[in-house]
Amino acid sequence: MMTRAQTTGLAAMLAVLACSGAARAAEPSPTALPITVVVLRTDDAYDQAGALTQALRTAIKDAPGWSVGEGDFSLEVLTLSLQCDDRPDAGCQTRIADQIKSDRYLWGMLRKSDTEVEGDLHLWTRGKPESSVPVKYSANLTEANDEPLRKIAADAIAALTGGPPSGSLRVRTGAAQASVFIDGKPAGHVQNGEATFTVTAGPHSVRVKSAGFLDSQASVVVLPVTTTDVALSQMPAEASQANWKRMGGFIGLGAGAVFGSVAILSSVQVASIQGDARYAAYRGLFPANVKDVCALEQREAIRGDVHADARTADAGIGLCEKADTFMGLQYVFYPLAVVSAGVGAYLLVTSDSRTAERTGWSVRPSVGVGAGGFDATYRW
Repeated sequence: MMTRAQTTGLAAMLAVLACSGAARAAEPSPTALPITVVVLRTDDAYDQAGALTQALRTAIKDAPGWSVGEGDFSLEVLTLSLQCDDRPDAGCQTRIADQIKSDRYLWGMLRKSDTEVEGDLHLWTRGKPESSVPVKYSANLTEANDEPLRKIAADAIAALTGGPPSGSLRVRTGAAQASVFIDGKPAGHVQNGEATFTVTAGPHSVRVKSAGFLDSQASVVVLPVTTTDVALSQMPAEASQANWKRMGGFIGLGAGAVFGSVAILSSVQVASIQGDARYAAYRGLFPANVKDVCALEQREAIRGDVHADARTADAGIGLCEKADTFMGLQYVFYPLAVVSAGVGAYLLVTSDSRTAERTGWSVRPSVGVGAGGFDATYRW
């Protein structure tokens, strides 16, 4: 019988094998919540545990609203290093989360009989009750790409997560009361120009209808576990005659919102890189007087430094290259957002010289990532 130290060594090797396919996984982003997959623990089903671990990572990558968290960890190694029981209790599960710096992670245990493997999978989420699901399948499923094993993993992820994560969508309109349709289905009503709905994270189409106004529609990407705003302005029905300048104004504002969203998401990515522990380790390879460690000459210098840790240097250079990409996007999309929104606002203001002669409500929308609103004016 193997000692715990021997099985820990095998578990560490299993972690390397199981994580070899993780490089293709979707990276965490503002539109997807990460789940860290800890290599499943087993004493006698190493091939099956490695294959199921990889299949679970693939299932998470393919599930809307979720991504595979960074880091390669083994339950066997974690419980040993934290002095936990083989099956971690609630307190140990929290310590594991702190150790791997994750707010949600998947762990499990497998055992093998003559022809089958069975066990249980668990999803730990900070601040929420743990969810679990049993698994039982043929022991001959030892390849992560086996279709039956992929289905087992996909069904387990669906059961553990309950589907895509949710977010809140706050709809603001110029009308005091309006009916709201999300993805073509009735969602509820706006009262006093505003309403909030719980929807799955991801892209959605929003349409508002109210008596005496033309329908207004917009597309929006709802972020998970937060509130996303969309502001829709409704034109009076009698103003249905085509006004190309006004239409151009709304298109300009919409394009500005899209460009601004891309720029803001790029800024978020750059900020996340600067806070990455691997970047801090890379920064530590340089003297304190080096201001820009991502400069090309600094990258070349650290590559040629035989005293610098090559793995840390490669990881830091990779982050610098990723930052270059997102900084480039900021340089392009922030100006585009300003220009588009400015042109759109100008077109709206100058679209109809008779506006001053009208009575009633006038509404101008503002749309952005995480914020939105409108200015309402009544003329008489």
